[in-house]
Amino acid sequence: MACPADEAALILSQIQLGPTIGVTYLGVAISSAIYGVTCIQTFQYFRSPMRSSDATFLKLVVSVLWVLDSVHQALIISIPYHYLIINYANPVALLSTVWSISTEIIVNAVIACIVETFFVMRIWKLSRNHYATGICMLFTIAHLTMNLVFPIRTFFYTGLVEVEKKLKSTGSSGLGVAVLADVTISACMVWYLRKGRTGLRKSDDMIGRLIMLTITTGSLTTMFVIANLIGYLAAPSQLYTLFFNFMLGKLYINSLLTSLNSREYVRGDASVVTNTLPMSTFRAEHGHVGQASEVTASTIPAESENKYGYGL
Repeated sequence: MACPADEAALILSQIQLGPTIGVTYLGVAISSAIYGVTCIQTFQYFRSPMRSSDATFLKLVVSVLWVLDSVHQALIISIPYHYLIINYANPVALLSTVWSISTEIIVNAVIACIVETFFVMRIWKLSRNHYATGICMLFTIAHLTMNLVFPIRTFFYTGLVEVEKKLKSTGSSGLGVAVLADVTISACMVWYLRKGRTGLRKSDDMIGRLIMLTITTGSLTTMFVIANLIGYLAAPSQLYTLFFNFMLGKLYINSLLTSLNSREYVRGDASVVTNTLPMSTFRAEHGHVGQASEVTASTIPAESENKYGYGL
């Protein structure tokens, strides 16, 4: 009869620690650094002079996202703690899931939904197109639904192998929808921003900066979702997917915070812009789409932001 030490050694010999606990640990370490960026960006937002002209709802959204990210950070820290500290010298634990993995995926799904909705409402402000906005919102809801179904179903399975066999199609479908949602939202924003060019240098410079920010922040989250999908499909029995998943919610939040904190950069040194497209989402309207009016530098925070969907 084999002794417990021999059984533990046998189990460990069948488990690759690098692609499992190793990548989980690295994911937590890098995510902690990104969480620090989130805290700095949140602090910067609430110190920004432009915050005073933002709707209360936007300030609430930023606060809720920071709280959710803090909860998410605590959850992902608890995962390696569970396997390495609580279950020290218990390799059998490496074959089972822990509730915090499923919970952090749920928190990520909520974060992604809030941020994607923010950008979808920008698309509505830019385009007033029911079809484009509706399609983007449909993908956002599908993304949320799929990314809730997968973690909720994992609560009913305890083994990693069981989760891999029974939920692989659900997990890969959810990540595929996430890629589709991110690409569609980014493409629509760039398209309608380009359509908003007026031929006036100052306003076109603003639109150019907005397009650059949209492509930069949108492509970063999209690349991580694609990497997450590839990791999941290529090695579903390993935990490469958690490495990317730990960072995704934080990247979504930082894309929103970057767009808010970059408003002074987007304005540049513009002294006059032409009001052709609405730069706020949840701000009171200052005019109808297509109305042309001259805006001085002192009124740019209230008017230009309303034009290009920049605030909430």
